[in-house]
Amino acid sequence: MHKLNKLSKKMSQFQHCLIGCLWFWFMTSAHLVKADVFQPSMVIIIDDLGYNLANGLGIINLPGPITLAVIPHTRHGASLASTGAKVGKEIMLHVPMQNHAGIKLGKGGLTLGMDEKTFKDILRKDAANIPFTQGLNNHMGSALTEQALPMLWTMDVAKELELFFVDSRTSATSVAWQQAIAQNVPTLKRDVFLDNDTSTEALEIQFQQAMDVARKNKFAVLIGHPYPETIAFLSQSLGKLDEAGIKLVSASALIELLKPHLDTL
Repeated sequence: MHKLNKLSKKMSQFQHCLIGCLWFWFMTSAHLVKADVFQPSMVIIIDDLGYNLANGLGIINLPGPITLAVIPHTRHGASLASTGAKVGKEIMLHVPMQNHAGIKLGKGGLTLGMDEKTFKDILRKDAANIPFTQGLNNHMGSALTEQALPMLWTMDVAKELELFFVDSRTSATSVAWQQAIAQNVPTLKRDVFLDNDTSTEALEIQFQQAMDVARKNKFAVLIGHPYPETIAFLSQSLGKLDEAGIKLVSASALIELLKPHLDTL
């Protein structure tokens, strides 16, 4: 019986590894999803919600399934999450993580100096602070997301709470996405930042880049912020997606769209 249990455990580990490898292969190939079975899709995630009520409501009032990434323990975070969920917006936890710039994280931040228990307890409290949370992504985190162990702990909690993960890719050497795959956490990664520059010309360039990625790869993940310029731009530009044959979807909806194609590999 002991040998049988060990064999069963090894088979389960092998299956998890195989699924992770297939997901990695699928997500890194632009040709696995054919145009005739998969409409090009775009996820738009708006980060940094919770500090400013008016700007947060401006994002919530945008049409369509914009995904809201809310910072925990902020003055308006919980109320914006509730309001957004009521009108059909998907809610994510936007977790403050240690960065190379030394910017302070505030309450609920995760750092490299934490032990596993402290790290996971804080992340659980962060998730409990934002209602209707279905996934999480990193706020800043250029230092933390480069390290495998804290990303492993992050995925442990994501699995425990049944959350998906989106790697914001604030570092070119982030290992967060790879850790999510290795731990079989449903995952996406950011393709384009919309509003590092909030001039109209720059916003148009970045939005067009995201549409180009969606056409080429059949999906794209665009991340922006609740700046007044971004809100005004999106209110005028979201209609371009329909004109281009690109479907606006939530983060979890894109993950679900990808699953059937993964299963056929």
